[in-house]
Amino acid sequence: MILDKALLFSDAQAITAAAASTDYADLGSARDIGLGKTLYVAVTVDVAFTDAGNDSTLTVALESDDNTGFATPTSTTLFTIPALAAIGNKYFAKISPDAANQRYIRLYYTPNNGNLTTGSVTAAIVADIDKQVNYPKGYTIS
Repeated sequence: MILDKALLFSDAQAITAAAASTDYADLGSARDIGLGKTLYVAVTVDVAFTDAGNDSTLTVALESDDNTGFATPTSTTLFTIPALAAIGNKYFAKISPDAANQRYIRLYYTPNNGNLTTGSVTAAIVADIDKQVNYPKGYTIS
C-alpha cells in the first residue's frame, strides 16, 4: 500500500471529539477519480480509542462538497465505515469512480458512545489495499 501526500486525509490525527480530517482532496474539474482503477479509502487506527467506559468506537464518513468549507447544502456523505476500534487495525472502503460528483472530498470522524480521551488515525486514498495477515507458525524448532 503506497501513500501519496496529496491523497492523505489524516496523518496520525488525534480524535477526541467529532471532527473533519485535517486535509481534503481536490478532485479538480474533471473528477474522474480512479477512472479504470479501483480506489479505496484506507483508515489505520494508530492509537486505540478510549473513554471512561472503554467502549468507544469511531465512525468514518467520506464527504464531498463544491467548496472547501463543506458547509453548503450540497455537501454529501458518500459512504461510512462504522465501528473502528482496535489499534493497528486497517479498514478499507471502496470508492466508486462516479461517487465523487463534487470537487472536494474529506473524511469526517464521529465518536460513538461519548467523547474519546485518546485515539488517532491515519487515512488516505490508496490504489491497493494491504490486507496481509500474519498467522502463527504451526511448527517448533528444537
